[in-house]
Parts: sequence; structure tokens; C-alpha cells
Amino acid sequence: MAEISQMVDKEIIKHRRHINVPKRMMKFGAHYLNKFLWWHTISPDEVEMEFIDQKIDPKAKTLKDLDIEPAEISHLTYHYLLGYRSNQYYDLPPATEREKREEKKYLHVIDDQ
Repeated sequence: MAEISQMVDKEIIKHRRHINVPKRMMKFGAHYLNKFLWWHTISPDEVEMEFIDQKIDPKAKTLKDLDIEPAEISHLTYHYLLGYRSNQYYDLPPATEREKREEKKYLHVIDDQ
């Protein structure tokens, strides 16, 4: 899950924060947050869905049974996550393999003096 989160952050060029909050407190906060703010943030139902732990039925058909070849997730993230990018980076193309290799070579240091 952490790998997917890092992949998403890299693709939308933004670091998302996640704070672990107990379910009861999150539902309570979501309920009142939606009452006080006019824009949608998160609903108590969405909080409930986040805590559902899906179990795979052993009798369920898999991709292999259905003759479906799974795609590499890293090849699909750009197209799915384009709408979540900031307007500053929206029209930037996805990083090529060469750019990704170059980025790994160097350590970027920012001097705030």
C-alpha cells in the first residue's frame, strides 16, 4: 500500500498527508465538518467504506481464470491521476524512464538561506 501511495504522490507531484484517526472520531468529525462547510469534504459513509477490509472468496474466479493479462500499475497511473494534479503541473508529460533514472542519480539539496 505504501508503494502505491508513493507512486500516486510522485504522479500528482504533491505529498499527501495521512493521519491515523480512530473510526468513531473520524465519523463524528466528518458529520460536523459537512454541516459547517458548504463544500464536500468527507462523509461518514465514506469513512465507513475506508474501514471495510475486503476478503477474497476462495471460490471466486481470478484474472487467470478469465484469461485476462494484468497490466503493470505504473503504466496506468499517469492517465488515472491526471485530474488530481495541480493546475501548475497539469500539462506536464509523464516522466520518461531516462528522466526517472537521472532523478535517482542525484540528491537534491535545497538551501533556504
